[in-house]
Amino acid sequence: MLLLNFYIFTFLVNFTFTFAAFIPNGRSYHSSVLIDNKLYFSGGSLNYSSSSITNEFFYLDVSKPFTTTDKDSMPWIDLTYTGGPLKAGATTCIGGKNNDMIFILGGTFNQSFVNQFDTSKRQWINITSVGNVPTDRIDISCANFDNGLIAIFSGVSSSNSIPFPNDLWIFNTLTLTWSLSSATNAPLNLFSYCAVTLPDGNILYIGGIGYYSNYMPMNNLPLYNTKYDTWTNLVYRAQLLLLVNFFQLY
Repeated sequence: MLLLNFYIFTFLVNFTFTFAAFIPNGRSYHSSVLIDNKLYFSGGSLNYSSSSITNEFFYLDVSKPFTTTDKDSMPWIDLTYTGGPLKAGATTCIGGKNNDMIFILGGTFNQSFVNQFDTSKRQWINITSVGNVPTDRIDISCANFDNGLIAIFSGVSSSNSIPFPNDLWIFNTLTLTWSLSSATNAPLNLFSYCAVTLPDGNILYIGGIGYYSNYMPMNNLPLYNTKYDTWTNLVYRAQLLLLVNFFQLY
């Protein structure tokens, strides 16, 4: 009888956990980052109203097998209980001494500009930046480079005087301090772009929207040299032509 009760209890526990699995709702303007086979997601908007901004924080364990056609099989882990920031339109990068810290930068105005999460301890760490710091901004993309440095560029600012800045800021995740790039030939303001750190440590900016709502051309890409603090443009006319010819042949 005791053995039967044990099996019934085990069945009920498995049944409960199976059907109470966390499945996140659809969203936009969230941010994400990959650390140790865990794809973390933070915040976002559950619809198009400002009241729908959420502080949900969770990750997908990509080390485990799953199929996108069976949502119940996807290994989502909810960390919202840790008390993450209420943000949308932010950007997320890793940093810290062991690259096990998550840094959420920018996003919804009137919030802390930088939020730090310790993935080992599963807890948020308050950051108070002193000195020269960037204005609040959204629709940016961060990029890691060197030893614990994160760069953010342009975006849409909360400043009435400069709503569309074209400044580049560097955040040191080891000292938790900001520095402003002194490069004088920065591209025009840009938002909703993608920043990619190349193997040589330089940062390539792809796509995005300019001040006059013009989509940026994909064959003329701004490149930031992290070593010399300079900007150049990469023009891809020849490469794009070769790619078109390749697809015409096949």
